Amino acid sequence: MRILLSAFFLLLMTVFLALSEEKLLDKVVLVVNGKPVLKSEIELAKEWYGVKSDREAAEKLIDQIILAQAAEKVGIHATPTEVDNAILRLARMNRLSGVEEFKKRLEEKGLVFSLFKDLIKREIIISKFVHIYLKRNLFEGIEEGKAVSLRKIRLIYLDKNKPGFGEKYEMLKKLLDKEPFDKLAKEYSDDPVTAGKGGLLGEVKKGDLVKTLDKPIWEHKVGDIFEIDTDKGVYFLKIESEEKKIVHQEPTGEEVNKKLQKEVELYLKKLKENAVVEYIDKSLEG
Repeated sequence: MRILLSAFFLLLMTVFLALSEEKLLDKVVLVVNGKPVLKSEIELAKEWYGVKSDREAAEKLIDQIILAQAAEKVGIHATPTEVDNAILRLARMNRLSGVEEFKKRLEEKGLVFSLFKDLIKREIIISKFVHIYLKRNLFEGIEEGKAVSLRKIRLIYLDKNKPGFGEKYEMLKKLLDKEPFDKLAKEYSDDPVTAGKGGLLGEVKKGDLVKTLDKPIWEHKVGDIFEIDTDKGVYFLKIESEEKKIVHQEPTGEEVNKKLQKEVELYLKKLKENAVVEYIDKSLEG
């Protein structure tokens, strides 16, 4: 999966120049952790990843969706402006006048522009996830020579769509002031990325996360444990520590990229062990 920012924008230079003329009959062919995937999304994935097989495209799309879902659970997001700017860069790289002309080109080929925007949004979210968590944790760098306030955060995430949510929520509420937070995270959290690490999200600075999480994290004080209720689930967050760091330039190069790619593969493997993928179209099942 091409998820690093540099690889992402290389992809933008080359894809969608020769889209299939075939009009697509849309139908749900997959469901990934509750998210329906349409036939047209498989066709988009074939062009995006440069593969010919529907099965291979489905596998890559599944990986992308699972990673993006995990990133969103820990507060990573992509704004509409970021998505629009990425598409505008793609249009200009392909010598198109702008987003509207690019949209027209897609629609002429029977492809859905909104689905393409979703795909780009997931790529941006994954790229941020790699930078904010994996790269920072591996190489302890954010921006060269800048003093930054960082807060070390742990979280417990309860998925409202999972059976037994209510009972688990009530039990956890009773235990929060009696048991260590990291122990409870390992036992109760529905987020496979952080649960095994005792809920450790890592060090974040202001603006790293979605406003729903970012604002209260910086309004509370060190040591606080608090709850955030969202449509999809409930977060229990603990601010473990805060410190200012003068961070240095992140290392670059082939060895760094290889190390990051290996880290991503390990994360993805763990996520897939807990993922629920339903193959409506059995021919896509590997």
